[in-house]
Amino acid sequence: MKAGIIGLPRVGKTTIFSLLTKTHVDPLKYSTTPNVGIATVPDPRLYELAKIYSPKKITPAVIEYVDVAGIAKGEAAKESAYLNAVRTVDMLVHVVRDFKNDTIPHESGAIDPRKDIETLEFELILSDLAVIEKRLERLVKDLRKVKSKDYEIEYELLKRLKAALETEQPLRTLKLSEDEERRVKGFTFLSAKPVLYAVNLGENEISKMRNLAEECGLRKFEGMPNTTMVGLSARIERELAELPPDESEAFLKELGFQETAIDRLITETYRLLNLMTFLTAGEPEVRAWSVKRNSTAPKAAAAIHSDFERGFIRAEVVKYNDLITLRTTAACRDKGLLRLEGKEYIVQEGDVILFRFNV
Repeated sequence: MKAGIIGLPRVGKTTIFSLLTKTHVDPLKYSTTPNVGIATVPDPRLYELAKIYSPKKITPAVIEYVDVAGIAKGEAAKESAYLNAVRTVDMLVHVVRDFKNDTIPHESGAIDPRKDIETLEFELILSDLAVIEKRLERLVKDLRKVKSKDYEIEYELLKRLKAALETEQPLRTLKLSEDEERRVKGFTFLSAKPVLYAVNLGENEISKMRNLAEECGLRKFEGMPNTTMVGLSARIERELAELPPDESEAFLKELGFQETAIDRLITETYRLLNLMTFLTAGEPEVRAWSVKRNSTAPKAAAAIHSDFERGFIRAEVVKYNDLITLRTTAACRDKGLLRLEGKEYIVQEGDVILFRFNV
């Protein structure tokens, strides 16, 4: 699944993209082509399992990030390529500037995180309104020609979404039924995508991270459905990334944090994408696999290979904590902690699974 990094120009998007993906992209080099990269999802469980299995390979879960060029005010009216690039992603990481730097002027001339969020959100809403209005015009014409229950349901649903957008309410905050979600999925509405606000702070202002919404004037967005926020200082994160691991850890402790803000951002991205992790473990490889929450065992098996789903027989499941405590699946079996699960089993976060299949 993909997360799109968006924001106004000169907010630190590309620097944060480089930190997430451990690549180097020159933030001063303008390009209309999105940068694409992979971030690994932090998961200490892999390394604990590796102590048991001594695998040849350790493979973490990953997230694909797409860094879209800065979206300026008025992009929706132009049906810009930047907004079209955002349609292909599953969620948004909206980078918001809250640092001062006289050599990098702010787009509007003043630092105001709330205003920046509202400016870009308005562009997403305008873009969605244009899509809905165009579709409604088509539906009106079609309903004059033929009576269709499906068209009538879609028409009423889009009218409801349009009314919400006209009050500047993003679609992600609406509660839709499963059927309604299915009907609107193909429109790839921008304001319907879950959003993580990444507030880029000055290096001397990281104390704001402890009460981010209050300190940055963002209480309005706190607690909104499908919305979260993470504070970070891209400059400090870059310094941490350049240090040897032991020095980086000491620096983090000095700052009063247990993990980097970049790791928190990745973890929150993963959560907003509605993903969870199951694990496979053995001598060849210890690996984390991503699946949607509430996935059945066969659906989880498909993450490994489609044959595993097609020929699914059963899943041998042990909880991560039980395996770490007892050290072997045999010991877990003896204690009655290894379970045989069928096709209806809902995979849980941290399950260590061996799939049995036949094709």
